[in-house]
Amino acid sequence: MNIGVLTSGGDAPGMNALISNIVSLAEESGHKVFAFRCGYQGLVDNDIIRLTSDLTDNIFHLGGSYIKAFRSSDFMTEEGFNSAIKNIKEYNINLLIVSGGDGTLKGATKLSASGVNVIYIPSTIDNDLKYTERSLGFDSALNSAVDYIEKIKMTMLSMNRIFICEVMGRYSPELAINCAYATNATYLIENKKDYDEQKILDTFRNYLNAGKNSPFIIVRENSININKLAQLLQNEFDIETRATVVGYVQRGVSPSVCDRILARKFAEASINSINNGELNFALGVVNNDIKKFNFKEIKK
Repeated sequence: MNIGVLTSGGDAPGMNALISNIVSLAEESGHKVFAFRCGYQGLVDNDIIRLTSDLTDNIFHLGGSYIKAFRSSDFMTEEGFNSAIKNIKEYNINLLIVSGGDGTLKGATKLSASGVNVIYIPSTIDNDLKYTERSLGFDSALNSAVDYIEKIKMTMLSMNRIFICEVMGRYSPELAINCAYATNATYLIENKKDYDEQKILDTFRNYLNAGKNSPFIIVRENSININKLAQLLQNEFDIETRATVVGYVQRGVSPSVCDRILARKFAEASINSINNGELNFALGVVNNDIKKFNFKEIKK
């Protein structure tokens, strides 16, 4: 069988581990693997390469995506989508394994409805797909962000400064919430509704009056202006306050042990299903087990 694979949207730690495992397991079962580079754009542009284990055996520990992870506006057009279908047929791709976030899932659902055999694997640091408990890359991004925050925390404690850390997550609060739990943050801002200046000031005042120092806030991106908040806190308490954005250091890291294992499980579930003739579904995690979901049943 000819298996196509692509990674779409934002890259997520563990994508390379997934690719490496898919290729090695597919070869063991006698399948050939082809990669469409640059996500769905590669389908549109016919940017295809053959993947073999000698190319992918040693990429499993790397961050990013060996075959590139892009967002494609062309794929969303009728002309682009038709071109993608044409190229899948031209290379006799029997099944396409796609990995990415919510936008990638929408593309996979559309391909499936058009008669293409698709296996979708959730890979996004945002962990914002409702049907699955975990997505590939979330654990790695969380660990990276926590490590970053703890390092800032140490130097802020040394100088009794206040600090604010903005973490990624797009419009999902999962990373921010878990970072706050893991670092024992003084205050968490998940969204704009949480921005209550008086409540923040009261919380910090109580914290400082209790004899503690260096309170800090975790903020989800796309919620507030962290520099404005830093200035407010500095003016109110006359304590140097720093604001920092964790940023892409969360995404470009080597995958954690948990994500490497999850990538292996997703790859095994994919290839085993292919060998058993199951060719059209999304994979997800429920109660720590890998489950298959019908595209029509997934709630976006």
